[in-house]
Amino acid sequence: MYEILDKILLLICCAVWYLLHYDMNYAIIPIIIAVSLSSLTIYYDNLKMKLASNLVFLILCIFIPEYIIFVPLLLYDIFHTKYQPLALISLLVVLFHGPQYSFIILSLPLIFTLVSYLLKLKTDKLNGLQFEYNELRDNSVKMSRLLEEKNQSLLKNQDYEINLATLNERNRISKEIHDHIGHLLSRAILQVGALLTISKEKTIKEGLSELKNSLSDGMDQIRNSIHQMYDESVDLYAQIEKLVKEFTFCPIGFDYDIKTPPALSLKHAIIAIIKEALSNTIRHSNASKVSIIVREHPALYQLIIHDNGSHDEKTKKKLHSLLSPLEYEEGMGLKNISDRVRSFDGNFHISCDQGFRIFITIPKDAK
Repeated sequence: MYEILDKILLLICCAVWYLLHYDMNYAIIPIIIAVSLSSLTIYYDNLKMKLASNLVFLILCIFIPEYIIFVPLLLYDIFHTKYQPLALISLLVVLFHGPQYSFIILSLPLIFTLVSYLLKLKTDKLNGLQFEYNELRDNSVKMSRLLEEKNQSLLKNQDYEINLATLNERNRISKEIHDHIGHLLSRAILQVGALLTISKEKTIKEGLSELKNSLSDGMDQIRNSIHQMYDESVDLYAQIEKLVKEFTFCPIGFDYDIKTPPALSLKHAIIAIIKEALSNTIRHSNASKVSIIVREHPALYQLIIHDNGSHDEKTKKKLHSLLSPLEYEEGMGLKNISDRVRSFDGNFHISCDQGFRIFITIPKDAK
């Protein structure tokens, strides 16, 4: 934008001076040529195009000296570039026609050239400042977004830590209730039962029987509450993440995408399967990378454990034999994994074509 304004100013100055000092039938032609060549340099914004436009116009100036007045307009595009020395050639062209004109007439193109240089210098500084401003603004926006993302991450981690602390506290409370109140109620039920056995009077027996039933109902309710609290206190993500952090055999990736936590028994099964698979990797694999993927789909849970270890043909044949539900090779703990999966009506598949992969799917409605 600044370049266009500078060129318009130069064009007006040169055109006014030209029209006032030259009386030609086709005076508009040099103006059209100068504007066209200058516009081409703006449109293509290429150094070679700028050089070519200046050379073409200088050649015209050699044969038509009156065109010299428009040289500053073309030189504007090459100032502060590697073709800047071309301005000296323009000066030679002006001096070449010196004997034909007075000093005043020849001095104006030189003055306009100096003005063109100063305008270009000013515009480059403005563009530099504009670029720095835009860069600073973009960096500030980027930093604000980065800080916002970090704040969101901190809030998310804070929520996770609070949730984990809540689950741990629930687990502690459930154990406290089970160890103290549960034992006290159990002892009270046994004592009431003993009194009920030795009591002779019918009224006392009825009272003790009702008391025993009330204590038994309370015991059942406490037991159900404890089981419910314990089910909620087992954080599947935290347990798997702990296994991942403790695994030091090789780098391990972990991808967890479950919104609806599975039942407690399935949580324990998934944790046990991952433990067994990682143990097998340590004992039987030469893998340099392991990945664990736990995902939730609309109707099922998916567990994929994959390493990039290589296997010889003998090992591959043994592994392929495991695809039969009735045939298992000893070792590697795959039978235990398969039994756990099938106990939930799930599907268990292994592959050793590109590393060793365990692929498990378990329906959500599995009992």
